[in-house]
Amino acid sequence: MVFKVSFASAIPLGAGSHNCGYAFCGVFSSLRLPVLADMFATVIGLWRMQRIRFFDIAKGIAILAVILGHCAIEANLCIPHRAAQIAISFCFSFHMPLFFILAGYFMHPERAFRWAKESRQLLCTYAVTTLCVLVGVTCMATLHHESRALALQTWGMTALYGNGDVSNLTLWPVGFRIGAIWFLLAMFWARLLLHIFAKLPHTVFWVAACFVFGYISSRYVCLPWSVQSGMCAVAFLYLGYLAKKYDVLGRVKRIPYIWVAALLIWIIDVVSFGGMSMAMNDYGSHPVLAVVGSMAGTLCVIGISQLLDHMFLGGGGGSVSLAKQV
Repeated sequence: MVFKVSFASAIPLGAGSHNCGYAFCGVFSSLRLPVLADMFATVIGLWRMQRIRFFDIAKGIAILAVILGHCAIEANLCIPHRAAQIAISFCFSFHMPLFFILAGYFMHPERAFRWAKESRQLLCTYAVTTLCVLVGVTCMATLHHESRALALQTWGMTALYGNGDVSNLTLWPVGFRIGAIWFLLAMFWARLLLHIFAKLPHTVFWVAACFVFGYISSRYVCLPWSVQSGMCAVAFLYLGYLAKKYDVLGRVKRIPYIWVAALLIWIIDVVSFGGMSMAMNDYGSHPVLAVVGSMAGTLCVIGISQLLDHMFLGGGGGSVSLAKQV
C-alpha cells in the first residue's frame, strides 16, 4: 500500500530552512517512494528535536551573566557601588557551573574517550584563538610603535600557560591572563578525567577526590593549561551526567517544592556571596555553599528557561525525554 503524504504541511510556513527537508519529503512522496519519504521525515524530525530549546535559553542567560558580571567588576573598580556588587554576586554564583553541568548532561563517560573529536573541538579551538590573539597584539604593538617582539613574548607565554586569571603562584612569570578561553582547556581535562573515573569502581569517590585535590593544590601552586580548574570542573560535569541518568528534571516537575528549596538556597548563596572563580579555583569564603548554591542556581535558571520557552516560544523545542536517549 502506498500513502501519498504532504510532509511540507507538517510544520508551519516561515519555520526557516527546516521547511526544505519536508519539501524534499514531499517530492519523495509524489514520486511514490514512501519508504524513502518516511525515512527522510524521521531524520529531519530528529534533527530538529536534537536541540532542547530551554537548554539553549539557559546557556544564553549564562552568557549574558558572564558579560554582565565582568562589566560589573570593571564598574565596581571605577566607582564602587552596591548594585555592581549584587550583580557580581548574582552572575558569578552560577554562570560557569551551569555550562559544565549542561555539558555533563549530554555526556556518555562510559564510552571511549574520543581523542580526535575532543582535541579538535577544544584544543584546536584554543590554539586557533590564541593565534588570533597573538596576531592582534602584534598589530596593536605596531600601531602604538611598541616592541612587537616583547608583545609576542609576553602574550606567547600567557597563551602557553593558559590560565584564566593572573596568579603569583605560576611555575614561571606570566604577565597576563588568557581570558575566557581558559574554559576550553578546563573542559578538555574535565571530560577526559570523567571518562577515566566513570570506568573505575566508586566513581563518585574519584570525582570528589579530584575536586578536593584540584582545589587544595591550587592554594599552593597554579599549574599551566587550566589543569586544576578542569579537575574541579569534573564534579559539575558529573552532576550533569547524574541529573540526566536519574531524570532530575522529571522529578522536579513532579515535586514542584524542589523549585522553592532551590530558589531559597540560591538566594542565600547570593546574599552571603564570598567570591567564586572557577578560572582560579576560588570558591570563596564559603566553598560548600558556593558549590551547592551554583547547583541550585543552575536548576533555577533551567526552570526560568523552561518557563520562557513555554510562554514565548510555544514550549516545543525538544524534550527532556529525548535528551535521555541522546
